[in-house]
Amino acid sequence: ADIISTVEFNHSGELLATGDKNKIQSHSRGEYNVYSTFQSHEPEFDYLKSLEIEEKINKIRWLPQKNAAQFLLSTNVQAGFSDSLPKNRIWQG
Repeated sequence: ADIISTVEFNHSGELLATGDKNKIQSHSRGEYNVYSTFQSHEPEFDYLKSLEIEEKINKIRWLPQKNAAQFLLSTNVQAGFSDSLPKNRIWQG
């Protein structure tokens, strides 16, 4: 069983995103049925620090909605990603 590492409601409170060790799930309001699940971060190795970076998601933020699409920002210890539901795109920051 995964342990939830972060929780974030969208601006309207209709959607809830939860992050655990390696994936993000978006839930819709009411019974909180799973709307979408995707892997946001892969485990990596930082060769400069000789340190393994786990795929745990530390923070999730919903971006303000401009149209029908929903976008999330998620971070682990080292990287940030912009995720759209259901597609994924890497955020270069």
